[in-house]
Amino acid sequence: MDERMKRRAMYRTWKKGYYHLCTDGKTTILCHDDAEYANLVNAIAVLPLKFPVRIHAYEVMRTHMHLLLSGNGAACVDAFDYLKCRAARRLRKDGHPSLPRNYDFRLINVEDEDQMRRNFVYVARNAFEVQEVVPGGYLWGSSLLFYSMVPILFESIRAGDLSLHKLRETLETRIPIPKDYLIHMPSGMVLPQSFVDTKVFYKVFPTARQYHTALVKDFEGYMMVADQLGETVSFTQEEADMIIDQVLTSDYQGVKPDNLTIDERFRLASALQKKYRLNVNQLAAGLLLPANILAQALRSKQYR
Repeated sequence: MDERMKRRAMYRTWKKGYYHLCTDGKTTILCHDDAEYANLVNAIAVLPLKFPVRIHAYEVMRTHMHLLLSGNGAACVDAFDYLKCRAARRLRKDGHPSLPRNYDFRLINVEDEDQMRRNFVYVARNAFEVQEVVPGGYLWGSSLLFYSMVPILFESIRAGDLSLHKLRETLETRIPIPKDYLIHMPSGMVLPQSFVDTKVFYKVFPTARQYHTALVKDFEGYMMVADQLGETVSFTQEEADMIIDQVLTSDYQGVKPDNLTIDERFRLASALQKKYRLNVNQLAAGLLLPANILAQALRSKQYR
């Protein structure tokens, strides 16, 4: 049994709880156009009807998906297999390369409210990291629901008002669809308010301000989730400056970089590089150091 199969077998033993499911984002393209994005959102909408799971957040990206869901491990594995099947079938139908047989996913356990907050933020920031779109402004994710009045503007029709033939044609499934599911007909997509359970979100983020603060400031939590999922993330110079300022405030009584000794700045740069993967140029700019001197110091044994 290879590592992938061992991991799947392990996931199936996990008890009912909250999980973050992330599919492999390095081997293929999941979505080439809007119709393929809508197909995967519709597949996610079907999951609670087909398996004993609840969807709490999701984001469908060009190369991968993120889902926050609750259920047991076996149900989560079955949910992934269904999503993989739907994605592969649509890719073949559209004339694109299908998913590889060993197309994989990661499942991490979300154990408490702090972890839940971090994972909600990670999912919401996903599109924001690779596109010029704010969290909550992305069409193919559930974050547009949270603390937003925008969803009431979507033109939609109730599933119960469509013929059975039209419903099956639009959603590409014979699974019975609740009559109150709302479908955005121009895109052929089930709207997230139809199937996303938002209770957990509003429990861990009781105010819009708390959510917004976490989105723009919780870099440590963001890195923790990325490391658990094995994903690579990067920060802009502005974000790097915010990270450095946060650490100076919390660990150095808010002193400015030029009030630290050169040795203290080198040690801080080494710690920040390890924890946040900041590059030498970002660290040099934020800590007021020559980039070539800092690079040389970080290569030395003293600051590794």
